[in-house]
Amino acid sequence: MKLSGFLTILKKEFARFFKDRRLVVSLFLPGLLIYVLYSLMGNFIVDGMLGVDEEYTYKVACVNAPAFLEEGLSSMGDFEVIEAVDAESGKTSLAEGEVDLFAVFPQNFDPMAGGSQTVELYFDTVKTESAMAYEYVNALLSALQYGEPRFTVNAVDLSDEEDMSGMIFSMIGPMLVMMMLFTGCISVAPESIAGEKERGTFATMLVTPVKRSHIALGKIAAISVIALLSGACSFLGIMLSLPKLMGGEATGLGIPSYTFGDYALLFGVVISTVLVMVSLVSVVSAFAKSVKEASGYVGPLTAIVALLGISTMFAENAPVGLFFIPLLNSAIAMGEVFSFAVNPLHAVVTLLVNLGGSAVLCFLLTKMFDSEKIIFGK
Repeated sequence: MKLSGFLTILKKEFARFFKDRRLVVSLFLPGLLIYVLYSLMGNFIVDGMLGVDEEYTYKVACVNAPAFLEEGLSSMGDFEVIEAVDAESGKTSLAEGEVDLFAVFPQNFDPMAGGSQTVELYFDTVKTESAMAYEYVNALLSALQYGEPRFTVNAVDLSDEEDMSGMIFSMIGPMLVMMMLFTGCISVAPESIAGEKERGTFATMLVTPVKRSHIALGKIAAISVIALLSGACSFLGIMLSLPKLMGGEATGLGIPSYTFGDYALLFGVVISTVLVMVSLVSVVSAFAKSVKEASGYVGPLTAIVALLGISTMFAENAPVGLFFIPLLNSAIAMGEVFSFAVNPLHAVVTLLVNLGGSAVLCFLLTKMFDSEKIIFGK
């Protein structure tokens, strides 16, 4: 059986694919982008998964602190034991974040004596440092039991239902917002840029006396509004359904009570994020000859946006440097808003970087409109 026909078709398809630089780029671009992104975020994510920086010093406030406590904890990490005046002052210090754990020991506490001795440990599970401090101290006390109930440890979590709701929202909210906004962008941007090129109407627009920069700004502004409306509708539906998804009245978890300032800041971050997304998708779409080709180019970006969205799960106490990375800064900033941990510096850097990135991409799009090779495929 001769295979000449098969080999001819095979060579023809390979030649068509590998001679088209756009198709080659679409083949290798996803792996390259993922490699770069993972390389940049690798250490950051690992540190987040480990919970707390190894050099962090845990602060433990105690009433009647036993002599062995600080020495026992020193083998587990860096601990500073602070003597608290009374229970109220200790709880206040914990609530205000001045200490990570508050412990109340009986007077003349002796772990070997047995009897009805009770140790009270107060912590806040929403804060990673506090939760880790509790684990360390509880582990130390458990080791002193020697397998027998010599004393009782009463653990009290001071986080309330709103704190828990905020923590949950900070984990899933940024991912939902990012994906909904990006979905809105890719549903209209390729059609607005590559679609007009495919239909031939883009060439007509370019011969009009309208400046290329005005064309770019007009398209980005219009697409941004449409994408924002689409994302807002989808996100609103999801957020309103979250209380029922989390158990509603049975668990007491609902939408946290955010302030007007929180909503205003979230709105600003969302607007700047949409501008970056629309500008980025528009630039990518300008390289394509058709909507189908543009969708292929945009596909890898969807996975990257999803990855950036879930990065907030590991982004507690994120360094300022991460806020200079567009879109990643948006996800982390949203997480801070949702978790009631707004940092003004982080918010300002996020807004400035996103607006600056959008301006650069818009300028690039204007220059692309001046290139006949890009616009007409020559």
